[in-house]
Formats: sequence, structure tokens, C-alpha cells
Amino acid sequence: MKVGYCVPITPHMASYRLRVAIPAPLLGCEYEIGTFGSPSFFYKHFDGDLDLARSAGPFVYDVVNDHFAGKLANHYQTMCGWANRITVSSPYMAGVVKTYTGMDATVIDDPYENAEREPHCDGREVLWFGHAANIPSLFAAVDKIADMPIVLTICTNYKHGSALEWSPETERRSLDRCAVVLVTGNNPGASANRIVKALRAGRFVVTPGGVPAWDEYKDFIWIGDVRKGIEWAFNNREEACARTKMGQEYARRVSNPASIARQWMDVFGSILPPVMSGKRDGRVLT
Repeated sequence: MKVGYCVPITPHMASYRLRVAIPAPLLGCEYEIGTFGSPSFFYKHFDGDLDLARSAGPFVYDVVNDHFAGKLANHYQTMCGWANRITVSSPYMAGVVKTYTGMDATVIDDPYENAEREPHCDGREVLWFGHAANIPSLFAAVDKIADMPIVLTICTNYKHGSALEWSPETERRSLDRCAVVLVTGNNPGASANRIVKALRAGRFVVTPGGVPAWDEYKDFIWIGDVRKGIEWAFNNREEACARTKMGQEYARRVSNPASIARQWMDVFGSILPPVMSGKRDGRVLT
């Protein structure tokens, strides 16, 4: 088996790192990024994918976001129809795929990608980090905390004078410096990757919720009124760290990259034709 990832190499994209770059080396088989394989892998909606998929042979289509309505609907419907297996990163997205296509999708969570650090909750800095697409979801939270005696840091790829421009290093330094991480989002099909990243960085997470996958971590984070959550963390720093520690232990089990890679291998292996064993024309087929 040689898995071919028919995707561009884009390490600045979380989906590339979490769905391709991290699990691929752990598959236990050959792989190549940027070309066909046996089987092949596609995701998102890159130009030319429909033409490539016609001649790709067996392939997996990973539905990263819900684009089943609007101008991209035909791409997503067609790729799902042609794919031998469909994958998603959350149960919610599996439901979306089922609603629009009638097909079942396999849920494979995102692996963690950052080192685990000892929990701490020092100072009064609150960090929000994420893609610019999630910025609108931050506005409602800011209205609730604008008058709090905190320092709010925003790290994103949205260019604005009040925000730190995202890079892996800027994100890491911001996580190291803050006391609490505020997580908001407007994509109900998202995975819990930002929750996991914050927990592994040793930071207590406060979120208004709204993304079903985040509920899996409800015992370790604050879900609800963000003002009350930040106040609770600052008034109960030791307990906030204890909850973060438990969240790290949970994430270590469910988001382990090696375990995630095995789930991918199960999917890839399921769409290849069965291997024949026996002698034919003097050759041994194994």
C-alpha cells in the first residue's frame, strides 16, 4: 500500500497539518504528498480535484467544512458520490454529510500537534487564537469582558493593528504567556483541536460553547458565560490547573497521533481490493 495525498503542501493550514502531515508518517506504509497513490486522499475543494479524482482509483474524501450549499455544493456532492470512503473530523459533520448525500462518513478526530506543558494560571492575560473565519464569533464574547481587568491578546491570520499576526512561533509564545485561553467559533462542525491545543499548552479554557465536539471536554473546561468563566479561573487558579491536568490526560488518550494514524490506516485499507495469495504463472502473489 502506498497512500497518495492529492493535496498541496500548505503547512500554514491547520487542516493540512492535522489531516495529512502529522498522521502520514505514522501510517506504517509508504506515502507521498502531492500525487496519486493506492489508495488516494482528497480534501477540501482545490481547483482540478474533480478531474484528478476521475482517474485516481480508490480514494478517500475528507470533508473538512460544510460547503454543501452555495457555489461549492456541486464539488462536495460529486466528490462524496465518487469517493470509496468519506471521512470527517466530528460527529456533527458526519450528520451534515448524511443530510446532504445520504451517505455515511467515518469520524476521525484531529491529532494533537503541540508539546504538553505543566498547567499554570498566572497573571491576567486572556488569549484568543484562531483562523480569521472565527473572528465574528469573538465579538459577542468581547462585549461581555470588555470592562474586565484583563489583557486580551488576539493571535490570528486576520491582519489588524490590534492583533498578533499568526505564525506557529507567535502562537506558541502567546500560549506560554497567557493565563486563560478563550475559545469561540461559528462552525458547529469543527473539531476540538483548539481546545486540545490550549489544554496541552497547560492553559485553562473558557468558551461560550456552540460547537458540539467541544462538549467532549466539558469536565475539564468552562462552557457557558465567558465572563463568569474567566472570573472563576482567576479566583480558583489551583482548581483550574487541576482541571487542565485532567484534560491533558484525556486528550493524550483520544488525540494521540499514533492512534489517529491507525484509524486512517483502517479506512485506507478498507477500500483496496483484497490481496490474493497463491501461485500463478510461476509467481507467488502475496
